[in-house]
Amino acid sequence: MADASADDRPDNGSSISPPAEAAVLVPVDKVAQLEKRVQDDPRGALHAWLALMSEHRCSGNIPQARQTYEQFLAVSPQAAEIWVQYLEMELEADNFTEAERIFSTSLISTPNLALWTKYLDYVRRRNDLNDGKARQIVSQAYDFALDNIGLDKDSGKIWADYIQFLKSGPGTLGGSQWEDLKKMDQIRSAYQRAICVPIANVNNLWKEYDQFEMSLNKPNGRKNLAERSPSYMTAKSAFIALENTTRGLQRTTLPILPPAPGFDGFQEYMEQVEIWKRWIQWEKSDPLYLKEDKEQPGLYQKRILYVYRQALMALRFWPEMWLDAAEWCLENNINDDKTKTSESKNDVSIGLDFLIRGIEANPESVLLALRYGDYIESTYQIEDNDKAKITLGQAVRAPYNKVLDTLYDIINKLKDRETAHVAQIQEAAKKAARDSSSSGSDDEDDDDEEGEEPSKPVMDSNAEKQIQAVQQAYAVQTKMLSRTISFVWIALIRAMRRIQGKGKANTEMGGMRQVFQDARQRGRLTSDVYAAVAHMEWTIYKDPAGGKIFDRGAKLFPEDEDFALEHIKYLHSLNDFTNARVLFERVVSRLTSKHENVHKAKQLYVYFHKYESQFGELAQISKLEKRMAELFPEDPKLSHFSARFSTDKFDPITARVIVSPAAQLRPPRLPPPPLMPSIEQHQGGGPVSLRNTPQPPAFINTANRPSPAPQQFQAAINSPKRPLQADDDDGSSNPPRKIQRNEYATEFVRGASPLKGAAGRRLDQQRRMQGTGGSAYTATPAPIARDITFLLGLIPRAELYDFHRMNPNKIVGLLQGTNVPEYSVWKANAPPPLPANAHHRNVSTDFQYGTYGNRDSPAPRPLSPYGQQQTRLVSAAATYRQSSLRPGSSGSGTGGGYEPPPAVVVGGGGQYGGGY
Repeated sequence: MADASADDRPDNGSSISPPAEAAVLVPVDKVAQLEKRVQDDPRGALHAWLALMSEHRCSGNIPQARQTYEQFLAVSPQAAEIWVQYLEMELEADNFTEAERIFSTSLISTPNLALWTKYLDYVRRRNDLNDGKARQIVSQAYDFALDNIGLDKDSGKIWADYIQFLKSGPGTLGGSQWEDLKKMDQIRSAYQRAICVPIANVNNLWKEYDQFEMSLNKPNGRKNLAERSPSYMTAKSAFIALENTTRGLQRTTLPILPPAPGFDGFQEYMEQVEIWKRWIQWEKSDPLYLKEDKEQPGLYQKRILYVYRQALMALRFWPEMWLDAAEWCLENNINDDKTKTSESKNDVSIGLDFLIRGIEANPESVLLALRYGDYIESTYQIEDNDKAKITLGQAVRAPYNKVLDTLYDIINKLKDRETAHVAQIQEAAKKAARDSSSSGSDDEDDDDEEGEEPSKPVMDSNAEKQIQAVQQAYAVQTKMLSRTISFVWIALIRAMRRIQGKGKANTEMGGMRQVFQDARQRGRLTSDVYAAVAHMEWTIYKDPAGGKIFDRGAKLFPEDEDFALEHIKYLHSLNDFTNARVLFERVVSRLTSKHENVHKAKQLYVYFHKYESQFGELAQISKLEKRMAELFPEDPKLSHFSARFSTDKFDPITARVIVSPAAQLRPPRLPPPPLMPSIEQHQGGGPVSLRNTPQPPAFINTANRPSPAPQQFQAAINSPKRPLQADDDDGSSNPPRKIQRNEYATEFVRGASPLKGAAGRRLDQQRRMQGTGGSAYTATPAPIARDITFLLGLIPRAELYDFHRMNPNKIVGLLQGTNVPEYSVWKANAPPPLPANAHHRNVSTDFQYGTYGNRDSPAPRPLSPYGQQQTRLVSAAATYRQSSLRPGSSGSGTGGGYEPPPAVVVGGGGQYGGGY
């Protein structure tokens, strides 16, 4: 039989398959194979369980199918899909007694929509709606179902069915009889409950509720609708957010064991875990504003608890989710009188119930066992006497004993599995050898017989390699389980020391010593248990028994470097330096005698070297460093010397000392200014051109130079340079003109345009053929809005920044995408002008709009609407607000309107009076 951990997946060749003859001669019993598989691996063989149930149902063996269902549901009692299949089988056979037993067993513990829908269908099937008493039973069933699963985001159909059920009842809407009024109140209450739940059809239910209210009484209906509208809008938006939060969630109730990290299915499993956590966190954020809802107290906690229960049906074998649910319930003191467990006769808190049921689902979980033990120890009411301590000790040991029994049982099964696997390999090798020898005996040729002789040892070597690989794989698993068992024992020893103290073995008040004795008797311990108990004996009680335990551990674990290190530390704490050095030499000699164990000795050398560096002689330190250099040549030579003087926080050898701040603390060089895209575009919608923004020389101090007033680019044509010639000459009669830049005391010489001459003529001819009508260079581009130029005038240059720098490309992109209204549109929408008796100033006639037609000289920009052409913006708060050209000023005649915020400009320059 294949390994149980392989589930029912096909064999990948890791085990030896039976011979082909056996498959032909021995009939295959599929049911027996499936039963063997689910018996060996009850939690992992999910597909085998499903196949076995299907086989029994298809064969019509109802008793055997019923037994299989019960066995599976004992392992996974919240598998709603299996409960539904079980119900369908019983209802098909009209076995209503068994169906009602199933409902009473599963409904409360399994809040699943499909299962509760089956329950409502069954109740309606068994009760005639024409009977008043039966109708009341159906109504109570609906209330019972909606109270348990009405919070589900997929419960919209049940809400709609419930409302239709109420509408079909006796009574007339709008009537005045008591039956009519009762029906109206029931329907209104159902609608008002439904529209507060984030479900898929909440919008349709709101429309129906609107029609219902308005058809009865419009004034009262408007009042009720206005009161419920906020809850409906919140539920509607919450459903959209919940759908986005749970996108990709598989709401199955068939739990699977989580795959090991790095193996098939692990990533998908963790994705589902994360989605469930997101849903729980979404509910905790209170998107429906239920914390302070006085009309529905406790609904906030109820919704979170419902999501936890939904998650635990799918993640039954994920202990972290059980602990998360338990911790939340314990922190918020969530109690439920309906919650009962098999281990408790009285009602318990939901948090404790989560811990108990989590341990039942995951008996091997150390996490849940330790948390349950801490809960018992912290909440148990005890008195200060030996009898109470004995009782508490027994209660605390219960969860520890349960997880230890499970782990020891897993090791035993692992050992049996290893033995069976090795026997299978040996049997297959013997069978192959017998087949080879029988085929060799039929040959009479001596050459053939001689050729068969070396084939036998080859087969034996292959079998040996397979056996070694199998034993090594099982050894790794056994070592991990042994280490887990050891740390559980350590945790129990510490807990019993807190409760009963050091104690005495073989007595009721055994304490930590009794637990240590029990651990040694059961075995499978690592050296960690001996080291932990020895430290507790000496550190807490100053008992020399700690040294005896270390001596005993040294005999049991002679090549365990971790235990040897703890033993050396213990001897140092006793100031027994001689024995510590002897122990060190003995252990490292034993480890370094085998090449494969040299790496284990490194931590011993590191510790002893550090100790000798602090308290030993220089000769001993040098000898250790020499030996370490020989054993570990891959380490840097300076590392051993540096380790003498360094600590975990500081190394004085490698610390950098600043000798010359001027030479060593120079700030990093600034990157060159990026290319700034030009804002102007061709008339034909061509691409935006890129050019470098001119910067002033580094020796010019512009920090205190005021920024020039913002300009409005009415005549700028594709470039800050002068316009190109419109005629077809080669430009020789109009050479480039030197432009004096008085700010920088330098001259800038413009080179000839690459588009002049033959290239320019060809480009101009193409544009004429495309119907652009003449040279594109003479076209007037779209001007830059004056608000943007004002903003550019306030931005200082890049070298003046001492904090986060702006990205020029992103800034220009932002400005290009900014929607600024035209001046005429803004003026039309501006507030009315000031009264006639207000003070006015005439607007200067120097302010013009238009372009300059002289192409032989650079086209001067029009005056800024915020100031005179030659005026510098020394202070935005003073100069700008006093200007008569400011829009909305008393002198402009436009009334109060746009007023840019005040700004203090510390520097100017750049193309727009400011740098980037």
